[in-house]
Amino acid sequence: MSAALDDIRGWVFDVDGCLVRTTRAGGKGGVPFPGAIEIMELLHDRGDEVVVCTNASELPPAVYAAHLRDIGLPVRDDAFVTAGSAAADHVLAHHPGARVLVVGAEGVTEPMRERGITLAAPGEELADVVVVGAASSYETPVLNAAALAVAAGAAFYTTVDSPWFSGGIRRSLAVSAAIAASIEFATGRKAEVAGKPSAVLAESLLRRLGVDGAASAVVGDAPAEIRLAHHMGGTGILLLSGATTQSDADDLTGPTRPEIVLDDIAVLHRRLAPQTTRQGA
Repeated sequence: MSAALDDIRGWVFDVDGCLVRTTRAGGKGGVPFPGAIEIMELLHDRGDEVVVCTNASELPPAVYAAHLRDIGLPVRDDAFVTAGSAAADHVLAHHPGARVLVVGAEGVTEPMRERGITLAAPGEELADVVVVGAASSYETPVLNAAALAVAAGAAFYTTVDSPWFSGGIRRSLAVSAAIAASIEFATGRKAEVAGKPSAVLAESLLRRLGVDGAASAVVGDAPAEIRLAHHMGGTGILLLSGATTQSDADDLTGPTRPEIVLDDIAVLHRRLAPQTTRQGA
């Protein structure tokens, strides 16, 4: 085993294209990749900290976590982080007392309410913060209120800014990114990203893991996970089971270049399995 793997105490796993093969964000409707259940059990047994993280934001974290448990993955509600819950963490820490307009669904509004954040609505005074997340549909009055608030200077966040979602089967449009882009077009202001691969998310994940950045790793199927790992000061492990091919991986440079490239999660499990249980775990 490499020294890099041996030193890791806190793990962040992507869902789609990494732990689960699916066409829907957050692992919905998917099946675990071979080795996914086994690696989660192994890391829990040896006492490592494990967080599962997705850029999905349409549903609350507990709903996604419950689905993963239903298909055999041992994931606690409080160990599942979405781009929506990371946005709520960031608003609480950096915009105390702000009124927040959510352009999205309960996957963003519920984490906001759980943290005691005041939600704004169309027709009220302009919001201090606008957060765009995923939803099955969007209402014109909400979009208009969001654009007016952003144009007036409200802090502006989007859960994702990548145009496509890939879960290991085929890609689909990242609708929340498209909605955020429409507000950017109208206002001339760029949204700050709260999901992968942002520093916003890195801060939230390190707080949850409770480990030094150098002892962390992010495992995923896209360059965004590698960039996130480097924001955290940790190790980027790229899997070729989703959005990235070997040819793509060979071309990665700078902050998107992974320390480790593997075919899939089963290979990582085999690399880790020979290690003995951590002392005191």
